[in-house]
Amino acid sequence: MKSEELNIAFIELKDVAYRYAVSLLGQSAEAEDAVQDLYERLWRRRLLIRSGGFRALLMTSLRNLCLDRLREKERRRTYEPTDTPAEESPTADKETTDIVKHLIEQLPTREREVIHLRDCEGWQFEDIAAVTGASEAAVRVALSRAREKIRDELSKIMDYGL
Repeated sequence: MKSEELNIAFIELKDVAYRYAVSLLGQSAEAEDAVQDLYERLWRRRLLIRSGGFRALLMTSLRNLCLDRLREKERRRTYEPTDTPAEESPTADKETTDIVKHLIEQLPTREREVIHLRDCEGWQFEDIAAVTGASEAAVRVALSRAREKIRDELSKIMDYGL
């Protein structure tokens, strides 16, 4: 892949890659670093990259990079608190959105990334399967389980005390 082609392809996908990294890592600064590190790695290997399938290559590489960072963080046991105090919100919609975001953060990695790619990014099942390395059936099952967990926990929170 030529330099110009790589730049164009990467610019088209950088926002999607950033949002995906945030969904995996949970912090925007770490996500920015991960996307930048990945671009640097791809740039160094640009002559070995084929034009076709660049999106799957980018997202799979980003997923692996983020998972490596999470494993390294776990090994070092230097957890930073991910739960920030909820801001006072004037509407119930904002509160519900914050609760759902928190519930998504609590999902296992596979379910969290599948629900992000499907519901936030609008990807097709075959594309998600290519990125995650799972079958389409496994992606559908993970999405179903993730949605069910969120629905159950949300109903517990909303129905509390009734």
